[in-house]
Amino acid sequence: MTCFRTFTPPLWEIFSGNLLLLICTLFYLAWWAVSFRPNSSGSSAGVFYIAIAFATGLAGIALMSGGINTLSPESKCLQVKFILMGCTGLLIVLLMVTSIIFRRSVTSELLIIHIWMALELSAIAVLYGTGRFGAGQATALATLVAITTVIGLICYVMYYRLDEAAGYRIGMVPLAADALVMTVFLGVMAFL
Repeated sequence: MTCFRTFTPPLWEIFSGNLLLLICTLFYLAWWAVSFRPNSSGSSAGVFYIAIAFATGLAGIALMSGGINTLSPESKCLQVKFILMGCTGLLIVLLMVTSIIFRRSVTSELLIIHIWMALELSAIAVLYGTGRFGAGQATALATLVAITTVIGLICYVMYYRLDEAAGYRIGMVPLAADALVMTVFLGVMAFL
């Protein structure tokens, strides 16, 4: 495709990493669908789905981090270290708020939400700072990431307060929203 001709190796890393995170999210969603379906004994496919999700997730994080790290010194935008410090601070605050105020058991989903948010915002910042994204594209994508993160956090807090059927459905909402945002991100990166 002609849209990929201008891709440098770091851009390919960010694009491929985001694509792998999208695949991870879809397999995580499939795992959730078969493993947590109400009145279901589960499925042996669930083990396969979560293994694929884990492998593609780690590979996606590694690729995106490599591309972000390579482009970061060239970026004339907010430095990635400030994004990472902000996301880390937010994680600490939300760990306390969700466990103390909302009495929500801490699970890996809270960390997953924050890693995803930090990666996406860091990628947007370096792509904007290096001129790949315009201000409108960067703002729109950052807004989508922020909205999706808030949706994920609301679902995270609500999950244990719902019955099994409602919890099953609410558990899929953040995954579907993340997948949608990553699809938009990939489209913007490839075609604009």
